[in-house]
Amino acid sequence: MGSIFTSLKDCFNNIFSKSPPKIVKKDFNISASINEENISQKKENLIPLLNLEESPNSNLQSSEKSTEKYKGKDAYQSKDFKSIVTLNDFHMVKVLGTGAFGKVSLVYNEELKKYFAMKTLKKDYIKKYQQTRHTKEERKILEKIDYPFISKLYYAFQTKKNLYMITEFMSGGEIFHHLHECGHFDENRTRFYIAEIVLAIDHLHKNQILYRDLKPENILLDEQGHIKLTDFGLSKIMNDIEKDKTYTVCGTPIYVAPEVLTGQGYNKLVDWWSLGVLLYEFLAGYSPYREAKNKVDIKIYKKKLKQDALISDIAFDLIQKLCQPVVKLRIGKNARDIKNHKFFEGIDWIKLEKKEITPPFKPKIRFQGDVRNFDKMFTDMPLNSTLGNKEQLLNPSSTKNTKNTYIDFTYIGDKIQIK
Repeated sequence: MGSIFTSLKDCFNNIFSKSPPKIVKKDFNISASINEENISQKKENLIPLLNLEESPNSNLQSSEKSTEKYKGKDAYQSKDFKSIVTLNDFHMVKVLGTGAFGKVSLVYNEELKKYFAMKTLKKDYIKKYQQTRHTKEERKILEKIDYPFISKLYYAFQTKKNLYMITEFMSGGEIFHHLHECGHFDENRTRFYIAEIVLAIDHLHKNQILYRDLKPENILLDEQGHIKLTDFGLSKIMNDIEKDKTYTVCGTPIYVAPEVLTGQGYNKLVDWWSLGVLLYEFLAGYSPYREAKNKVDIKIYKKKLKQDALISDIAFDLIQKLCQPVVKLRIGKNARDIKNHKFFEGIDWIKLEKKEITPPFKPKIRFQGDVRNFDKMFTDMPLNSTLGNKEQLLNPSSTKNTKNTYIDFTYIGDKIQIK
């Protein structure tokens, strides 16, 4: 799928040397995957996903309606119900975001009287760009994790062409949107968001999961103003997160830790590095490694950080300890070391985890399916719009027998209370 490079630096420079002339959002990822057995480098040029809409008739699942689809006020979650969860059960409302292999849409379930976010992934692209393992990993992680600050998976199903994951709709929108609106956050608001993110990342680590893609676009707000991590397409389940290393080169350039680039392996501390970058960006309004947006060079990550005037000494001390290029000196081997930093003085971590602390900001939401807190660049898109260039699909991969590749993809989560 691409040429083999003699060095990681060449690989990264090649991927980002042909950046698009205008980048509106930092929504592209490094996806130059390294085979973790033979450590060979591959170049992967990500192509935006084309039209994902398809006729309900193409659904592989049974479309027969059950005579007892729901019991009482709860969605009926028996094995019979699994066979009838299809694309037909969801009405498309708006596009919320797009990525290299799929898009996220706001959908509505008439019988549940509830809005959801539906992530659609195109099997052709997943197969062509060798993302099958990552996709199955994401689906597995979402089923495994149930935590206040992590997006919840309700359903997963597939058609001949696409994979679908139905998650909760976070009407507060992306942190990216709110950061763009106000330029930067004050320290109190930043402390609240970062503290909830610390709990989310720590919970993932306790479950042997590396997140690997912490950035404003992947942090959503609920209607009250609490955060939720979303998009686990680059996450990895480890055997022993405390001892093992992984080698895949992935992430978003301005948030990725330098050891990811070396090819010598990395561990959970890469997530805490990204937290430090996020802390800096929330307070100052820009990433300290914004130069990596157009060219990935390990020297950028090893430069001495400059303290922006908007960042207090205590906050900057934490940033320096998180964004420490020497891995063995970086804070985060134990999450308690981060929680005990002076920046979080006064935080009641038990109350925070129970959502008993009132958020410093409450998003403006007028009605249940309001999308005002999402980027209009996406919400104004036609639902059946083509994302990308048809000329890029001269030799699309075959979808023959792909349903067997995702034989365990279907999922029905907990019961959903109908309001």
